[in-house]
Amino acid sequence: MAQNPHIITLSEAETMTHAYQQDAQFQGLTVACRIDNEAYQEVMSQSGCVSIRTYFALNAQGDLTIVAVGVDENGDDMTNGVLLNRAYDCPSECAPNSPLLA
Repeated sequence: MAQNPHIITLSEAETMTHAYQQDAQFQGLTVACRIDNEAYQEVMSQSGCVSIRTYFALNAQGDLTIVAVGVDENGDDMTNGVLLNRAYDCPSECAPNSPLLA
């Protein structure tokens, strides 16, 4: 079985997340979004769904968030299906001891 191309090391993750968090243009913005497993399972269990695409978005308060949508085998967004948001944003809901926080 081929190795999953999406898996990275903790060191790579730290480098990327810290770079974002320490960049002047992103100061004060959301650093992470958390959505429950059950919500992702609902997207993935849709007929024809092979992956999830995550869009960066702004919520009603103007804060950075994400919108997640299923993707079919043609690479098309399944916009007639389940769409996710109402994410738990960090810094409001952070894991305080995460090495991914700068």
